[in-house]
Amino acid sequence: MKNEIFHSFIKEQKQYKIFSRLAKYVSISFLTIYLYLLFSSSYTASPLIVVINYLAILTSFSGIITFKYFEIPSILLDVFTEGQLSPFFQLNSQEKQLVWRKAGREDVLPPEPTPDYISDHLHLYDRYPWKRIGKIYFVVYLVFILTSVFYLTSVYIETGFQN
Repeated sequence: MKNEIFHSFIKEQKQYKIFSRLAKYVSISFLTIYLYLLFSSSYTASPLIVVINYLAILTSFSGIITFKYFEIPSILLDVFTEGQLSPFFQLNSQEKQLVWRKAGREDVLPPEPTPDYISDHLHLYDRYPWKRIGKIYFVVYLVFILTSVFYLTSVYIETGFQN
């Protein structure tokens, strides 16, 4: 049981790295398309430039949402709702310390922390529900990206990005 809990924490950290890397690659690809359209002849007044700008801005904003989503590991967020029954309290002291540091805390976690101590130091009582916000944002982002890529692809097939 303890191993599964810690592995879920490690899995969450890997997801954060994957989403961050993916957002970076998507942003770079939009930058490449934007620069191509910007410097191609007589194409600077196109609505495609606006679409690419919006995609780049939205993808950059995604980095903020991704950070806030993974800022505090889920295993620590469960302490606020479940209290002493949280899976965090089933970890050994080294694993607890690693999870504590991943939450951005440089101070040393006491040997027997209480749920109140964790909630107070991480300010969990006044934290926005970033897990829910992140899921909603991901759906909106995915719809916007797919619609925009479909639009860009259809324009490219029809006109080849030529006026």
